[in-house]
Amino acid sequence: MSSGPWGPWSGGSSKPNPKPNQPKQEREEKKPQPQNAQPDFDEFFRKIGDSFKKKFGGNFGNGGAGKNYDKAPKSVIGLIFLILILIWLALGIYKVDSDENAVVLYFGKFYKIATPGLNYYIPYPFGQVIKKSVTTVNTEEFGFSSNSRKSDQRNFDAESLMLTGDENIVDIDFQVQWQIADIRNFVFNIAEPNQAIRKSAESAMREIIARTPIAGALSAGKEKIEQETKILLQEILDYYGAGVRVVLVQLRRVDPPSQVIDAFRDVQTAKADKEKEINQAQAYANDIIPRARGTAAQMKEQAEAYAKEVVANAQGEAGRFVAVYNQYAKAKQVTKKRLYLETMEKIYRDMDKIYIDKSAGKSGVLPYFPLNELNKPKSNEQ
Repeated sequence: MSSGPWGPWSGGSSKPNPKPNQPKQEREEKKPQPQNAQPDFDEFFRKIGDSFKKKFGGNFGNGGAGKNYDKAPKSVIGLIFLILILIWLALGIYKVDSDENAVVLYFGKFYKIATPGLNYYIPYPFGQVIKKSVTTVNTEEFGFSSNSRKSDQRNFDAESLMLTGDENIVDIDFQVQWQIADIRNFVFNIAEPNQAIRKSAESAMREIIARTPIAGALSAGKEKIEQETKILLQEILDYYGAGVRVVLVQLRRVDPPSQVIDAFRDVQTAKADKEKEINQAQAYANDIIPRARGTAAQMKEQAEAYAKEVVANAQGEAGRFVAVYNQYAKAKQVTKKRLYLETMEKIYRDMDKIYIDKSAGKSGVLPYFPLNELNKPKSNEQ
């Protein structure tokens, strides 16, 4: 194709100087155009066809394409071109679903964030739209892979074997669930989001496990590990501006390595038995000690009551003795006889024998006693 003023893009007004031996058609092709003439699409496509003829042996337009361009009206060619432009512009219409956000780029640079609904942008090669779901909860799995078939689940030692705070090894399967929080940061700040999240999650889990003893990791400390790992992972992702929100960190399985799991379980069983015995002993102590203390307190109270009773009785006896002594000092014979009779009454109270004073008959008193009544058992008397 000619690069001079008479090429397919020329629009000059100078007259050409055709050679006498040039064909008439070629001279017509180089016919000058007016200075302010509009672009002639018919002429443009015909010249392109002629250029292909020259490059490919001159037979390119003989099949009828060139003739069609020569015969096609300018309006038809313009209409086709306009339709192509409209189709290209229509490619810029796009829809953002309710669960999505979109980033619009022009010449590779950020322009805006498109919200759900119908939107428009200038199509390729000027613009580009990147749509991402911001409500979908994505899951990353570590140490295992979930598939529809159970046989597809497998462990990955490189991900799952971790060192605890007391220098033991545990085999951990866990998963991390996350969502896009800031689509702009998510698109521009991390090249491979899934890999970045996986590496960050594995690093956070290893750090938390390195602070935790194996007993805590295998038993009651799992919830604490999950919460601390979630917080640390979120801090790492925020530091890199990943635009990601961590939804959940869940431990699926925490075991010793398979090579030592039997021995470890034996140790854990022994520890559990030890704890059981300690708890039983503590329970027995908690039961027997309060009862012993209660019994001791009761005995102490009884002893104190007995002491008070003895002291009171002794004081009463002493007071009675003093009173009797005072009466004795006033009437010794009467007091002696009364004491003698009271003492004899106490001695013979429970005896079945009857004693009669012989001197009683000398005084003229008939010694009559209801012997039958006196000989009755005490049970009958009661």
